Amino acid sequence: MSLAKKRKAVDHKKSNGNQSKSSKVLDFDQDAFHVEIGYSELSMEGIHARIQDLCRGVPKIPDSKFAEKEGGKGSDSSGSRETLPQPIQEFHFNKTEIREWATSLQTVLEEFHLLVACVSPATYAWGTDRSGAADQNLSLLSNEFMRAQEQLIARVSPRLNDVLAPVVTLVTDKTVTEKVDGKEVKQNYFITTHEDPDYANLCYTILARNAASLRQVVIANFDKLLRAVHDFLNAQHKDNQHDSRGFVY
Repeated sequence: MSLAKKRKAVDHKKSNGNQSKSSKVLDFDQDAFHVEIGYSELSMEGIHARIQDLCRGVPKIPDSKFAEKEGGKGSDSSGSRETLPQPIQEFHFNKTEIREWATSLQTVLEEFHLLVACVSPATYAWGTDRSGAADQNLSLLSNEFMRAQEQLIARVSPRLNDVLAPVVTLVTDKTVTEKVDGKEVKQNYFITTHEDPDYANLCYTILARNAASLRQVVIANFDKLLRAVHDFLNAQHKDNQHDSRGFVY
């Protein structure tokens, strides 16, 4: 066999080998793989339903408007008053109620941010498989989700974080001196307290005072996204109808 024919035979063998390897990748059964790993895809319809659930989960404002009851304590710090910095201004809100409300709303926002990350997988299609109109529809939907996230991160999350994760400092609560085996031993006991009690109280006051508006901002953005997803699904349905009739974008 001549050298040219040998090279041609080797190239043909390599080509067949690459085709067989490629066919194994193309034969990948994605549905079976999802069953194997216990994964269920979340569609845009599913995301729409999840956003509805998030709307229902946004906590309502208590009838008390977070006001402290008669005889209640506005401060939630432990330790003696001699060792802890004390606020100068009086505080008349129920910190426990405010924290519970903030925690509930924070839980809703955490789930929402994770849900936004599911939009891209739910709408995935290879670029050339998507029409120009479908690409534009997806861009509009993505922008609405981004704007909603930006609003919630900028307007709501900081106020919740100021209450749920305040700046604290470590201070000495008391020092105990005792003799052990004839030796004098000192033990310091520390506690954490707000670095600036008046600022901490101000954060609680701001959250209590603006809770209704914060709730409005959250639900308004969720409600807008419900409409955006609904409009996107309708536009997608129309685009599919056009494609089936032979229209080209």
